[in-house]
Amino acid sequence: MKPRSINIFLLDGDPNGIRVAQISMSTIQAIAFRRNQLRRVREAFPEIERPGVYILIGADEDAQDRQLAYIGESEGVGARLSYHNSNEAGRDAKGFWTDTVVLISKDENLTKSHARYVEACLIRGVVSNPRWTLPNTRTPSDDAGKLPLPDRAAMDEFVDQTKTLVGALGWDLFREVRGRAPEQTAGRELPEAEIHESPRFFFRGEGFAAEMEIGPSGDFVVAAGSRARVRTTRTIPRGTVTLRNTLVEKGVLREEGDFLVFTSAYSFTSASAAAAAVIGASANGRILWKLPDGRNYADWEASQGMSDCASE
Repeated sequence: MKPRSINIFLLDGDPNGIRVAQISMSTIQAIAFRRNQLRRVREAFPEIERPGVYILIGADEDAQDRQLAYIGESEGVGARLSYHNSNEAGRDAKGFWTDTVVLISKDENLTKSHARYVEACLIRGVVSNPRWTLPNTRTPSDDAGKLPLPDRAAMDEFVDQTKTLVGALGWDLFREVRGRAPEQTAGRELPEAEIHESPRFFFRGEGFAAEMEIGPSGDFVVAAGSRARVRTTRTIPRGTVTLRNTLVEKGVLREEGDFLVFTSAYSFTSASAAAAAVIGASANGRILWKLPDGRNYADWEASQGMSDCASE
């Protein structure tokens, strides 16, 4: 992670409408739009007819806590998207598709081989995020879009900037939500951008004992080694059941005796989601996660808006 300045152009002045994002001094641009805006985007931005990479995003109807993202490439992205959107597409129609992100280069130096390389890297980059499912039927081979070393270095930067732009546009598709175990980070000097202060919250009871910190992005990170309850109750949210099962499949949670142990840190979108995953039931994490001094998360959060004078 490093500081970056991103410019976002709103075609209609609507932050939820057609957007073009670009990192300052970069030739890479991301165009985000709804599926039903494809025709207008092709008219307004003829550059999407060039080689590039695209991401088709939508909800996973079988798992409410997950989203779907199909990652593809084409030497003519606009035409390829029109095909996906047509009645002729058949199995390629992507019925889940509601939102789109197109990644292209303004300098017109991106080739079909470059796009294949970027596509392969992006597909591999989603594997660590259990919140997303890729409906791609084929996993790219190791030699997909094989490039000379100078081109590979340039495309690695393209991939890195793509991940930043997609996140800035509102999708955490490439976000690392599975952290490293403590022994893997021991002795490692953290870059300055990663240093942040967070209190340690605790949530303990019969069959569970977990610790949580607030991540640099404001997410709720349950620490590696935390123990979750194996059994669940009838009040457990459906999405939590799916998430716990996914974390077991991914190896983030491992059954050890009477507990499910977090083998690595894992970030949740809310304190309640984290508490529910730990206890195996519906839970109000804002009052259940507590500091050593007895204050709960809600108390701590409320104190963050107070000045030093007001908190004395």
